[in-house]
Amino acid sequence: MSLLDLFLYVVLVSSSGALSPGPLTVATVRYSLDYGRKAGLLISFGHMTFELPLVIAISMGIVSFINNLLVKFLIGFAGSTALIFFGLIEVRSFFKYRRQTSNSADILLGSVNDRRYSLTGRKGFIQAILVGFIFTSLNPYFIIWWMSIGLTLIVSFLAYASLIGILIMYIFHVWIDYAWLGFISYVTYSGKRFLKPIHIRIVSLALSIIIILLGVYLLSSVISEFAAS
Repeated sequence: MSLLDLFLYVVLVSSSGALSPGPLTVATVRYSLDYGRKAGLLISFGHMTFELPLVIAISMGIVSFINNLLVKFLIGFAGSTALIFFGLIEVRSFFKYRRQTSNSADILLGSVNDRRYSLTGRKGFIQAILVGFIFTSLNPYFIIWWMSIGLTLIVSFLAYASLIGILIMYIFHVWIDYAWLGFISYVTYSGKRFLKPIHIRIVSLALSIIIILLGVYLLSSVISEFAAS
């Protein structure tokens, strides 16, 4: 296969994971409301800081540790409960805002001084990266994808050019994450100007509930798979 053929191969295979709806996609929409149109790029960087070492570790043969049944259960349990926890924090934040707003007009129309939904400087920069790292590292199905579908890419490029081939493969793969999450972030934040602060908070609440439901679904799946084994 030529390098172009390998590139197209990686893009097709990677799209099955990168473009599928999941916790990271929902989190990007949710946090783009806070951190701006560049949040998707920062979240992608946080995602990459976990994904690249994982890919290298699998390539170097640490696959047996990650594939251990108990390790997979612990990762899945921690990840699903973390999603539920993050979602509950955001839900609590919404109702706390409603209680603390004494003026009913502010609740209905939104306060122009609500700074939560402006770019947050260095704090927002760091938090957006952490969102990418945490929602990636604690997503059991992300690891499962690399241990199954993604493993075909790793094997192919190891045969092509050893560890250099892995780096080539990862470059072919990771740009999709940046393009997809960057696009979602840009569209989300650009559409924000048509919404009042209270509407943005309602959207955030809905997304937080979705994150909680994803966490519950992942938790039940992890427990069921561990019990069945």
